[in-house]
Amino acid sequence: MYNSIQYKMKTIGKLIIFAFLVTLIACDKGNDYNDPEGTKPKSKPVFSVKLVDAPSAYDAVNIEIISMKARIDSSWVDFPVENPGVYNLQAFTNGNSMLLVGDTSIAPGVITELRLILGNNNSVVVDGNAYELKTPSGQTSGYKIKMDAQPLEPGGLYRLVIDFDVSKSVHQTGNGKYMLKPVVRGYLETAIGAIAGTVVPPSGAYYVEAVNVTDTAGTLIDQVTGEFLIGTVFPGTYDLTCYATDTTYSDTTITGIIVLAGQITQTDTIFLE
Repeated sequence: MYNSIQYKMKTIGKLIIFAFLVTLIACDKGNDYNDPEGTKPKSKPVFSVKLVDAPSAYDAVNIEIISMKARIDSSWVDFPVENPGVYNLQAFTNGNSMLLVGDTSIAPGVITELRLILGNNNSVVVDGNAYELKTPSGQTSGYKIKMDAQPLEPGGLYRLVIDFDVSKSVHQTGNGKYMLKPVVRGYLETAIGAIAGTVVPPSGAYYVEAVNVTDTAGTLIDQVTGEFLIGTVFPGTYDLTCYATDTTYSDTTITGIIVLAGQITQTDTIFLE
C-alpha cells in the first residue's frame, strides 16, 4: 500500500514539473522577438534627430538651440535636445553633425510637422565682427522644419537629419543689422544619399558643389587633406564641380555622379586642372 501511494505521488510530482516546463517554454516562445505568427505586439517606434548645415560666407553663425517639438497625429510632443546651448552652425558642415535628440521611444502615429525652438542669444560674425541676430516676434512656438509627413510604425527606427540652411536664414537689413529667419529642412537618413571624395592638391579648390535639374548641395573642401563630404543629397545623377581658390587652377567638373538613397557615393580622386 505504501509503495503504491509513494509511486502515485512521484508520478503526480513529475507531471507537475512537466506542466511547469511546458508553461515556461510557451512563455518563452511568446517573448520571441521574431514572432512568426505576428501576434505579439511590436515595440514602440524609435526616433532620433541630428543637425547639419550647408556652408556660408559668414565667419560664424551662433544659434541658441533650446528644444524641439513634433506634431504627431493631433498632438504636440516635446523633445528636449541632448545639450541645449549656443552652437556655431558653421561647425556642422562637411560630414560633421550635432545630435539634437537621441534615440527616443514614442507612440506610433504620423509626424506632420516639426518645430525647432530657439532662444534669443543668436549672433553672426562677419569679417571678424560680431553682430546680434534679431529674430521675428511671435516665434515662441518655434521655427517650422519643412518635411513630408512621416508615419512612425511600431518597431520602426527613424533617424531624421535636419539641414539648417544658413545662407538662406540670415538676412542683412542695413546699418550693420542682421535678421534670423531660419530655413530648415528635414529628411529621413534612409531617403537621402551623400557624395564623398578627395581633391588634389587640397588647397587648389575651396568649395565643391553637386548640381542637377532639381537639387543643389555643396560643402567646403578640407584645405589640409583635400577631403569633402556632401551629406544631404537627394537620389539622382549629378554634375560635381570643384571651385578653384585662385587662377593657378581652373574649376573642375565631373559629370554623371550617381547618388543612391542611404548610401555614400565615393568619387575617384579629383585632380584639379
